[in-house]
Amino acid sequence: MSVGVYVKDALTLLCRGEWREFIFRIRVHIQNIDLRNTYLNELNLPEDRCHYYANSGGPHLDTVLKALKITAQDCIVDFGSGKGGALITLSRYPFARIAGVEISPDLAVIAKQNFHKLNIKNVTMNVCDAADFIELDEYNYFYFFSPFPAAVMSAVIRNICASLTNNPRKASIIYFNPECHDAVVTDSPFVKINELNHHELVFYIYSNRP
Repeated sequence: MSVGVYVKDALTLLCRGEWREFIFRIRVHIQNIDLRNTYLNELNLPEDRCHYYANSGGPHLDTVLKALKITAQDCIVDFGSGKGGALITLSRYPFARIAGVEISPDLAVIAKQNFHKLNIKNVTMNVCDAADFIELDEYNYFYFFSPFPAAVMSAVIRNICASLTNNPRKASIIYFNPECHDAVVTDSPFVKINELNHHELVFYIYSNRP
């Protein structure tokens, strides 16, 4: 990202009073971490299987995770993890297991490079279509930042529900910009239990138990 764009972004954040986000962006820039938006035409990926990559890690996700009181018994999957922005934030919490699922091999390589620069060793990357990732029984948290269309979201939710049948447990979904909300709650045990606003976007929190 050019210096000019960084300056413009910084001014926007300061005008909003978002000091924590401003400091986060500066640190990312100084550490040479690549979390820039990447579009499907750059990656030659199909629109019916995924959306473009944008970073959702940082202070706003941090606020959500603090409210959830993560413990060392929790495990999480980030679907559509891209360059690993959210995974970087997740890695600072005591999850026993953290996994990223990303359809693009190119983005997964960049994510691993970012982890190496930050000496992050507690994250694993899985390169596949999200609907094909079915090794879910050990996970009780699932994170999404508008990663793919409703058809893929429905398939992923079906896989999660099958896992909950196979290994009954309490599970939570963290969904930032929940454009496929209906796919989460239709014919599934998940209900929305909380909502956290982030400017024009929002986090929905779902649980399979009230």
